[in-house]
Amino acid sequence: VSPYKNAAKISGEEFRRLEKIFNLYDPNSELAQLNSTYNIPFSASFELMECIKEAEKIYKLTGGFFDISKARLYKFWKGVIKERKKIEDFTALKETVEELKKDSFSDILIDETHKKITLRRKGLKLDLGGIAKGYIIDKVVERLKKEGIESALIDVGGDIFCLGKYKNRKWRIGIRDPQDKNKIIFAFSLTNQAVATSGGYEQYFEFKKKKYSHLINPLTGFPQDNKILSVTVAAEKATLADSLATAFSVMGYEKIKEFIRKHRELKIEVFLVLMEKGREKLYHF
Repeated sequence: VSPYKNAAKISGEEFRRLEKIFNLYDPNSELAQLNSTYNIPFSASFELMECIKEAEKIYKLTGGFFDISKARLYKFWKGVIKERKKIEDFTALKETVEELKKDSFSDILIDETHKKITLRRKGLKLDLGGIAKGYIIDKVVERLKKEGIESALIDVGGDIFCLGKYKNRKWRIGIRDPQDKNKIIFAFSLTNQAVATSGGYEQYFEFKKKKYSHLINPLTGFPQDNKILSVTVAAEKATLADSLATAFSVMGYEKIKEFIRKHRELKIEVFLVLMEKGREKLYHF
């Protein structure tokens, strides 16, 4: 959305260019090519290198709650959830999970000097799904600014950047009710900021008559049961908003509060929807 007629064309061109780098499901993408290597230095584009470096920062910042090295683990659980399996016993899955959990960020060798990335564990694959959308949005915003465009709302799969203002007013953003998409539970105004939402309310599986979300805790290897229905993060960059929303969705209420207290310098806003005693409750930090 933009009052500038050429904004959509420019955004589309940049999005398609970057999608060729980051699309995990396109065998011809640069990310897929990297994932097909083992212990061989891979010549990375500036964008792929930069995005992986950003992912490394968030990995360290969150203490491992955001981890792109667990692609095989995430894929395994996606298969479980896709079939909506009723799991009778977690121990039956434990052996597989423990093996996949061994994939580690420490097995990603990043050589910025020579622009090379080496995956040092056999079978290790990277999943940039929790950061690439945000990174692409930031690059689209950079391109729009270079073209002299000062007002636009960029939306990539629910991750949003509000560039400038619209008709002299800040952009108005609404947070949907996690359990009723037609209902807005909170609205706020933004300018020159990004917003990203992560939630586990749409995809799930059952264990002992209890629903677990598709959001996997990379530290335990298992789905996180932390009562979080959705978490929305507003930040100066979409890369940060996207990756932190992903991390917070498995981090849990207390750890999120502690993280925000420790990292005031990030200048983020967080909107957390929890299920408490059978009812939704919204927290704003």
